[in-house]
Amino acid sequence: MKPSTVKAKLVLVAIAYAAVLLFAAVEMFSRYAYEASHPAEVSASSGMFAGGDMLLEIFIAFLFMIPTFFLIRIGAHFETPYTAWSKLLLTLGLSAPLCLVLVFLGAAPGTLTALCLERLLWSPFVLLMILISRFSARFDRAKRVISYALLSEGLTFCGSIAWVSLYLTHPN
Repeated sequence: MKPSTVKAKLVLVAIAYAAVLLFAAVEMFSRYAYEASHPAEVSASSGMFAGGDMLLEIFIAFLFMIPTFFLIRIGAHFETPYTAWSKLLLTLGLSAPLCLVLVFLGAAPGTLTALCLERLLWSPFVLLMILISRFSARFDRAKRVISYALLSEGLTFCGSIAWVSLYLTHPN
């Protein structure tokens, strides 16, 4: 790729990130302002507001995935940064089984358990990012490392679904 083309693409990705960040800030602030100005309504329907907050967070996460997709595609052309990216994905992928074990055993204190549950909640997004990275990879070492991350994250995701399904069918 020509350096000017890469630079222009990176500028467009940065503009996309800025636009998504601005949109997210406006939406979160307007949501906060509404909830602050209507406290009785929020407390009466707290579950509905929490569900709305969660849906907004998921929508914003999907919006952030769009420029991330293009950034991964641009980065796939350069071996050294993409290999570093693959190692970061492997570290992220290995955090999922650790979190699942800590939650399953109940060995972690309350705050760490909450962080582990949050990490497992966002596992589908991490899995999608690893999949995009794997299909974009051009270099053998990066492909291999991302494949390990995909295996770790995928098996953990399937294991957590199986664990929740088993727990829901046999709670005792």
